[in-house]
Amino acid sequence: MKLLIKYLPASLVHSITTRKAKNYEKFKKYFLNLDPETIETLREKYLLYTFHKNAKTIPGYKKFLKKKKVNLKKIKTIKDFQDKIPETNKHNYVFKAKKDITDLCIDGNYKKINMLVKSSGHSGKQCYWARSHKENSFGQTSLSIGLDENFNISSKKTLIINGFVLGSWVTGITFNEFASAHSPVINTGPNKEEILETIKEIGNQFEQIMVTGYPPFIKDLVDYGNSVRFPWKKYKINFGAGGEAFPEAWRDYIAEKSGAKKIRSGFGASDIGILGGLETNDTVFIRRLTEKNKTLKKELFGDLQDTPMLFQYPLNLYIHTNKKKELIFTTILPEAVQPAIKYNLQDIGGTVSYKDMQKILKKHNIERDFTLPLPFLYIAGRADGPVKFQAFMIYPENIEECIYQNKEIANSTTGNFRLKTKLTKKYDAVLQIEFQLKKKLMPSKRLELQYKKLCTQTLKKVNGGYNITQKRVKKKAEPKIILYEHSKYPYKSKIKNVYS
Repeated sequence: MKLLIKYLPASLVHSITTRKAKNYEKFKKYFLNLDPETIETLREKYLLYTFHKNAKTIPGYKKFLKKKKVNLKKIKTIKDFQDKIPETNKHNYVFKAKKDITDLCIDGNYKKINMLVKSSGHSGKQCYWARSHKENSFGQTSLSIGLDENFNISSKKTLIINGFVLGSWVTGITFNEFASAHSPVINTGPNKEEILETIKEIGNQFEQIMVTGYPPFIKDLVDYGNSVRFPWKKYKINFGAGGEAFPEAWRDYIAEKSGAKKIRSGFGASDIGILGGLETNDTVFIRRLTEKNKTLKKELFGDLQDTPMLFQYPLNLYIHTNKKKELIFTTILPEAVQPAIKYNLQDIGGTVSYKDMQKILKKHNIERDFTLPLPFLYIAGRADGPVKFQAFMIYPENIEECIYQNKEIANSTTGNFRLKTKLTKKYDAVLQIEFQLKKKLMPSKRLELQYKKLCTQTLKKVNGGYNITQKRVKKKAEPKIILYEHSKYPYKSKIKNVYS
């Protein structure tokens, strides 16, 4: 198989793979038996084939490459792609395109678009992404394999309760489309009462129930259930999280309070789709090891203070890092109607091949065969200052709006601030904003309350994701404000502002 993949034209390899994918059970068996190195050969072959196809057929990308004076004839290897192709992002590529979204789509063709999704947006500006049924069918197969590996959904009668935010946001609607291939899905959205009512009324008709949602919502659901004496342990319930990071202690908390046997997370973004990476039994095993073994943690993740989320990532993406350790994503499916091409999400992290992960573990006397023949992806956080809160991004620009739209704040702060998300001792997520006050001003409870009120009002206006969150969780969305006397502000000023 490796020789066939190496020497056959990429278009023919893709045609064979697509035919196999039509029978899920056969494709899953075929995929799980593939050698990890064969998968990497396949990934690299797809990358070069799809890149050249996209470079010639996407109007906006053709202009982008022409402006950057890229000679496509010189892009023959993976190294050429990494070294000679410029990165794209929202600012230098997406927002520079024509007003018509088709400028960023294959052939500039409106008829290839089957669905639009949007990112949370900040400073009042949304970003829309086009998807096609053909690319989603591959995502559906990949997610199904991941759900099978974690929860055996093909062999167990399973009800999936979709607690992600519904509507035009990428996660809820796309998760429903993907997950419903092998199990019934009920789309409650993040509604605690409806989820518990659904479990009570039809939960006993299923061998297992999988509840999905953002980590803060899952925690809120479990706590609320316990407060109303909901009999969690009467049902076989597991949780699928996504949207933001959590420590292993959070996973332990949810398992203890709900009796859930498995809690697994996934990584995705509107820019690259919901399937950027999946937690598996193997990734959780490794992540837990690194929390106990500092040498192993450093060898895998470098000098990161917090333990990053660890995933295995699917065939539809080629991922590498730049010199700043920012993750760069390229969509390699030919069917992707609006592909990400060497796209910088500004997430800090790295990749580890299947083979290298085994070598590193073996060096620490740990031998383990991984179930999925896929490489590993770890994500530590953002490079450009924003933080995730309730799965939506809160940007430094949003906090600047809070300052400069409100005279009360602008007149009392220097403009220096830090933006963080914190977990309380009870694992509740809190948005924390720390401000430096002007000279001769002192922190006070009255001033903190004023900042909190004004920041909440402004964030609702300038950040669509925060507005949705605030409507849903009310007071829990209000930021925790910390005010520092001018001379006691604990962060040293730098030439370039650091916000988080």
